[in-house]
Amino acid sequence: MKDLLLKQNTHWQKADIAAGNRRDILGKILQYLDVRHVIAIAGARRSGKSYLFRQIIDHLTQGSASPQNILQINFEDPFFVQRRESPDVIEECFLEYMKLKNPRGRIYLFLDEIQNISSWQFWVRDIYDRNETIKIFITGSNSELLSNELATHLTGRVIAFENFPYSYSEYLRGTGDTNCSIAATASNADTIYQSNYNNRNEIIHYIEAAFTGGLFPETCYLGDIERTDFMLRQYFQNVLFSDIIPRFSVRNTKTIEELAYYCSTNITSPFSYHKLAEAVGSNENTVREYMTYFEKAYLFFEVSYFEYSLKKQFRRNRKIYMIDNGLRHASSFSFSDDRGRYAENAVFLMLRRRYAEIFYWQEDRTLKEVDFIIRDQGRIVAINVTYDDIIHDREYEGLLAFSKASRAERYIIISRDTFVTRLVGGITIEIIPFWVCIFMDFL
Repeated sequence: MKDLLLKQNTHWQKADIAAGNRRDILGKILQYLDVRHVIAIAGARRSGKSYLFRQIIDHLTQGSASPQNILQINFEDPFFVQRRESPDVIEECFLEYMKLKNPRGRIYLFLDEIQNISSWQFWVRDIYDRNETIKIFITGSNSELLSNELATHLTGRVIAFENFPYSYSEYLRGTGDTNCSIAATASNADTIYQSNYNNRNEIIHYIEAAFTGGLFPETCYLGDIERTDFMLRQYFQNVLFSDIIPRFSVRNTKTIEELAYYCSTNITSPFSYHKLAEAVGSNENTVREYMTYFEKAYLFFEVSYFEYSLKKQFRRNRKIYMIDNGLRHASSFSFSDDRGRYAENAVFLMLRRRYAEIFYWQEDRTLKEVDFIIRDQGRIVAINVTYDDIIHDREYEGLLAFSKASRAERYIIISRDTFVTRLVGGITIEIIPFWVCIFMDFL
């Protein structure tokens, strides 16, 4: 136990902390250091949650906190493989730490991938209640960390965050390329366009590299697509066989694996549970359940049809998106140029970080479509994505059809590098380059 703690807490020896590329979410988390609530961070496997912990620890040690008052435990360590069935192992680690360091004053406790320990919630609730000097941080690779598992035992005591693979701004910052310094996020696309116009070719180069290489921190800078694909295929398998199948006691591993590969190949496409069941030779209820597992593990996301009636909304097809374009490139069976799919998937991930309500829309009779409808406090924006500079009529027609069915504050077409505003059928449509949109606010 002592050796484990010494191995995982190199900051005790005052070693430099390898904090990596600063995450945008870090500033939000640091605002709550003085609040007693537990900080919970959920996100995809290998999305950088452990490095986010290191960045928080680095901030603390650069301030007034003593390194000896900070304990980090990563429960993915092989040490815990035979000790996962009881939360007592967390108490044993904590008591060993207290004996080893005898800290005085405020203690910072970082529990990484805590979902690997059975009934961990009871221990966290207990230590929270009995020791007011402890500030607790936890991470997990399952969205239930932010809902069911915490709501039951820590209601009103948790501040929750989601962590994703790099955003484009984080990714570009990490390249070290001074030609890719992006202006601050702004709702005015023209501000971003003018500030970065001279560097747009470099920005586009990195964006398109990430379409196939993805934005996972460990793989996005490798520069070797074969090596990147190999590592991302391992990620994909690990999510399935380490996070989903054992956690949810899935018996039919062949079916859920086939479903995962099918979804990867068909990202951005509408689907019904019935059609998915047919595709993998299963039944609708099983497929519906497996899709919830994918979403809980941050592998795939479903987007519902835009409809004010929830009853009608539930009856409509949904669309499928994936946590990372590189992961899709490594795991799909597509051999065509899918830049349009990758661009749409990337826009979804950008929106997913910022907005709680994301939908798509399609007119029943003509099948004219809007890729994304975002809604926030009653305000609506309609967005179509085409990674092209020749804007086809269908992109305008989808937005125009939606404008007759509902009312939006903005109508946007995301292009590759075209920047213009057009009046079509009585509505103003903004055509904005992809490289601008990923750095702007829509509402």
